[in-house]
Amino acid sequence: MINRKYKCIFIEVPKTGSTSIRSLVGSPKYPHLDIKETIYNIKHFLPFYNLRYYKYVNYIYKNILPTKTRNSIGENIIDEYFKFGIVRNPWSRTVSLYNRKEGIQMRNKMSFEEFVNWINYSSDTCIYPSRKLNQLDWFKDSNGKLFVDFIGKFESLNKDWEHISEILGILDKLPHKNKNTSRKHYSEYYNSKTKEIIRKKFLTDIEYFEYEFK
Repeated sequence: MINRKYKCIFIEVPKTGSTSIRSLVGSPKYPHLDIKETIYNIKHFLPFYNLRYYKYVNYIYKNILPTKTRNSIGENIIDEYFKFGIVRNPWSRTVSLYNRKEGIQMRNKMSFEEFVNWINYSSDTCIYPSRKLNQLDWFKDSNGKLFVDFIGKFESLNKDWEHISEILGILDKLPHKNKNTSRKHYSEYYNSKTKEIIRKKFLTDIEYFEYEFK
């Protein structure tokens, strides 16, 4: 999402504290931005939004705006805005996806081991198709290069939020929204088989962000 007030672009990776951050930087269903920013937001960051809305904005982008304007949209926002997001230990994130209270809930439909097997053969871990398997994919442009200024971690969210809020000029402390009610540590959900499945599935994230199963 893009926030004009704080001049930031927040990349929302599901189950990484996004709801808490959105509560402070804004969470409109369709961002109330000027047409240039709305178009860029929909085309590049929020492809899973309402299809009819996407087609409408895409039509404006291709048929109404001059070519010169279209080409300058992305460069201006990318250069001027602070771009950030949060990642999470893949083993922990998988448990959170399983126990989620919003969207598609799977915990009452299958065991955790069945869920891990489903994750293993799926091309996406989100409730909306995003064509992003690893969390790292959310922070890369079409050329495979990182375009963000900062990637924090869910495991150090409060500390990383202090860094983000200082840059944005936000004084509020980060609330804890959509809190997981499970009292079990994520490691208690796994056996040797499911642990290895997640390790292989998300090896890119595990190695890049230096995560461990502990």
